[in-house]
Amino acid sequence: MDAVPYRPVRNLLLAAAVLYCSLLLEAAAGFPLNVRTSFLSELGARDQSTSWYARAMDLSSSVLTLLAVLLARRSRELAGLLISTAVFAFGTMFDSFSPMDCAPSASAACRASEVNGQAGAALVLHEATSTIAGVGTIAMAVFALIALHRRGWGGWSSKLLAVLAGGVLVTQVWLGSVVAYETLSGEEVAAPGILQRASTLLFCLMLGTLLPGLRQAFSR
Repeated sequence: MDAVPYRPVRNLLLAAAVLYCSLLLEAAAGFPLNVRTSFLSELGARDQSTSWYARAMDLSSSVLTLLAVLLARRSRELAGLLISTAVFAFGTMFDSFSPMDCAPSASAACRASEVNGQAGAALVLHEATSTIAGVGTIAMAVFALIALHRRGWGGWSSKLLAVLAGGVLVTQVWLGSVVAYETLSGEEVAAPGILQRASTLLFCLMLGTLLPGLRQAFSR
């Protein structure tokens, strides 16, 4: 942990966390989509007025996260966490370059096309990149908890990080199960948008407190 340049990496991750929190964009845009039935990634769909903003935020967040990983790459103790963070960043970066053509929750025609498997390559690519980013977030939470466990949890910031990482892990796995069930069964699940927004908020908070929490634990 001593090999990690603390302030630059902390500031990069904090900025990345703010930019990744697309709930801020959603609020600024006046909640253009139904928060119960839509996913935040729909803000980046090509037919939405928020598309360029949402994609620019994701791209900027992923670039800053990758810079933080590169600065911290000398830390062997955090190798698993750094790799999973890079996976999340790459998934998010490619996701920003592969938006959906339309937002299913806002368009009956788009929703019907998706259900009938006619949405095209854009949707398939978006789902693939989103899955990569999602796997990265789950792995980040796991490796953060492992690192904290090995060091004895530390003070309040380490405990806060542990709570946030646990929340990210639970909500991401839950969300993945919900999406998988909906895809396989063809049945709509109640309020997946609320769950995704809660998970996204927890992840943004985790990303922003990642280094302070780990530093406190490792300084014991």
